Amino acid sequence: MVETYIDLQKDRIRMENRLRSLPPEVAGESFFRSLAADLRSLEERVGRKIEPELESEPMWTEYLSRISGVGPIMAGYMIAWLCRPRLVKFWKKKPGAHLHLPTYAKVVEETNDYVLAELPPVLEVASNPSKVHAYCGLRPGSRFLRNQEDRKTYNPKVKTLMWKLLRQILMAGARGPCKYAQLYEEAKAEYAKRCPEPEKGSKKLKVHYTAKNITMRVFMTNLWIVYRRMRNLPITAPYVSKLGEKHKIYTPEELLDR
Repeated sequence: MVETYIDLQKDRIRMENRLRSLPPEVAGESFFRSLAADLRSLEERVGRKIEPELESEPMWTEYLSRISGVGPIMAGYMIAWLCRPRLVKFWKKKPGAHLHLPTYAKVVEETNDYVLAELPPVLEVASNPSKVHAYCGLRPGSRFLRNQEDRKTYNPKVKTLMWKLLRQILMAGARGPCKYAQLYEEAKAEYAKRCPEPEKGSKKLKVHYTAKNITMRVFMTNLWIVYRRMRNLPITAPYVSKLGEKHKIYTPEELLDR
């Protein structure tokens, strides 16, 4: 349902962008407007089906629902992609080649070109928060580089989710108290003081990117802690000496808004 929601959302945005690019006499025609309205209606319909699925999910009822800016759809993204088992297709570089799969992978189907395997949830496999940060594209230098072996060290869908999540958090902070939005502003102000002027690009944008990564790394660390607490999985303590004295270690409870 999450994947279907995203597909419909993309189609609806493309349709609305197309309407804006058309001449007014064409864009105003009821046929094109009705198509855009139908896509929005379908998107909302799938969104309403996602919400009931969360009623029996402790990650939503006991934790994510208490963070400003995280609604049912955003929580559905995180739970579907990070807290549930995954079906992953591993493509072979050459037909018939042997693939070295993770030890925890359960092969569901194998062809001459790929292996379809079931993997445990990301937050279960990741033995420490740094691995979650890398998977979410929050590690410095995480970029999609074509024709390079390390281009899939993160999940592009989840990296996009980090941007959507930050946007929702900042919008919530503009409306009222939101501790993660406050954390972003503090990280932004602190880094702006010591950020060097970049050789290329905007310093303002660099500060924003860095504050975003800091905020999302704290968010994902706390999500990882809560998930593993609920399932009695081992939790490693943060490496304080690497963080330095100026970085406070926030517990999940400290950043709840309600």
